[in-house]
Amino acid sequence: MRSGSRADSGEAAAFLAAATLAFFLPLWLRGLSPYWGDLTYLHQGWRAAPAELIQGGRAPLWDPSLYLGMPMAASMQGGLFYPPGILFDVFGFATATALFEALHVFLAGWLAALWLRSLRLNWGASVGGGLSFAFGGLMISRLPLLNHLATLAWAPGLLLFFRRPSALAAVLALAFLSGYPTFLPGMALVAWALAALLRAPTAPPMTRWVGIWAAALALAVSLSAAQLFPALELAVHSRRAVGVEPTEALNWSFAYGDLRQWLSPLFGEFRSAVDWWRCVYLGLFASAAAIRGLIILPRRRAGGLSLILVAVVLLILGGSNQVSRALWHDLAPLRYVRYPGNLAYLAALPLLALVGAGLSRARRAPALAGALTLELLAYGWHVTPSAPRSFFVESGPLVRLLQARLGATRYLISPLALEADTGRDVTDWKTRLYGLTNAPYRLRSVANFGEPLVPKDSYEFMDALLSLPGAAQAAAWLPWTGASCLLTRDAPPATPLLIPEGRALWFISRAAQSVSTAYWLDSTAGAALPAALPTRPPAAGRPLEVERPREDRLSVSGEGAGWVFLSEPRYPGWYAELEGRADRADVEPVPALGPFQKFKVPAGPWTLRLRYDPRSWRVGVLLNLAALLGLGGYWYHRLSRLNHVA
Repeated sequence: MRSGSRADSGEAAAFLAAATLAFFLPLWLRGLSPYWGDLTYLHQGWRAAPAELIQGGRAPLWDPSLYLGMPMAASMQGGLFYPPGILFDVFGFATATALFEALHVFLAGWLAALWLRSLRLNWGASVGGGLSFAFGGLMISRLPLLNHLATLAWAPGLLLFFRRPSALAAVLALAFLSGYPTFLPGMALVAWALAALLRAPTAPPMTRWVGIWAAALALAVSLSAAQLFPALELAVHSRRAVGVEPTEALNWSFAYGDLRQWLSPLFGEFRSAVDWWRCVYLGLFASAAAIRGLIILPRRRAGGLSLILVAVVLLILGGSNQVSRALWHDLAPLRYVRYPGNLAYLAALPLLALVGAGLSRARRAPALAGALTLELLAYGWHVTPSAPRSFFVESGPLVRLLQARLGATRYLISPLALEADTGRDVTDWKTRLYGLTNAPYRLRSVANFGEPLVPKDSYEFMDALLSLPGAAQAAAWLPWTGASCLLTRDAPPATPLLIPEGRALWFISRAAQSVSTAYWLDSTAGAALPAALPTRPPAAGRPLEVERPREDRLSVSGEGAGWVFLSEPRYPGWYAELEGRADRADVEPVPALGPFQKFKVPAGPWTLRLRYDPRSWRVGVLLNLAALLGLGGYWYHRLSRLNHVA
């Protein structure tokens, strides 16, 4: 490739696009998709369920299928408001996923190449560095983790637009909306460190950067407010508001022997479907270029980059040594981070800089970039697990049975069932309703796993329920959870509370009594229903029929003074209205049995209506629109002035 012309930029983009197609086409032509468990039991639920609502013309605000009920707009990991997420609203999940993955692999390489080019490296070195970032183990192992992939793809953009407020704001907003904002502070910290290390002596003072980033951050907040405000509300009410438990935080640490895999998957046991968090190889050619870059760079820059990489290694080693363990114990920000291995991404940008520097002094940088590409493509083809596209539309016998029997009630899956993942193949494993796989089918569940931000009261209730010693004890709580079915690994001991229904992947038991998500209780029993979760379940009242015309609306009608219990979680944004014989008025819920609620109802006929209309969402949307209008006006005015001058 030549250097210095616009044609060179086009050639570089074409080369990166060709490499992207070369990686994905062999899978696509065989009807396969990159696969790992998270893609199915988390990401399909996060993407497909809201897409159904959007296609139906409704705002995706509430999901009654997950964790007893969850604010859908607040779920950051689903990337609900991320612009490329429109692919999931237009195409089926398999097609949308393929396009989404290819787009972000190319984007990662292109932004990385443009950043290296902005440092005045030649196009061969820039493209080679971009390829090492886009097709290295960090990105390829994240293909099934769509939110990780999308967020990391924007990392080079923080450096490319470091001193351009409007473009930087767009990158910050997109990186937040893409689904894994916990990466963003680390990406920004590393970007600042690299910008300081690589700053030219004649550059403007660094104090100007503070103003640029403050303005960009304020604009980014406005551009992402529709997601940010509901997400902050959920975070405040979640079990993670006080951080991560130390025992959980230090899971998935690197061992010393795992560090060899940074060079190549040839130097260790490489299982991207199991140990994705430590599959972070650079490849032999890129590793050699990085080492050469470390040698030829000026001492200050080489030393600074080395210090960053040493700090990253200390962090990812987690609980494997006393120094790393002390860092995780004493550094307050790490209390909100899960898994030391997840922080391997912090090394990506420093390594990208070293690879680019090493290739820049090579006599045949384009040829080396080609060899680097072939090596990384070969690794990627070998290590990426895949499954047929039809895998994502398989429902299985369990789903069909529950669709026929649940109605408006829920199901409860035993924790023993959740821990048994010995299906015949990946399709069988998927159809056992792990994680959030129930969400696209609109099957309501008492408990799921995989989402770190869950309302605190709901999580504590689910944890208490799943900690019970056996099926008989859990069966006594089924009416109060609105669950009519219990799924267990084995047939539970005989109990009058459960009726065996046979086996469909799991053993299925039906609650012996009539189950609803709403009950009427007389004045005495209703008043005695405690706010906190008691040791033993109280006697259930009279089941009521619940009408749910849509996921964020419900109504219950009845007659007689007393109380109505709803196994719907209390959460900000829900509003209740009670219509009696004489009047209609807004009413406040009274806490009941942990996360649930009860309402006092008058004599005679009455109707209780609930709707979800979160203020955090409405304020966020208005701020979003104002920011977009302001930004559009700014660029229109600026372009008009440029055209006038021309």
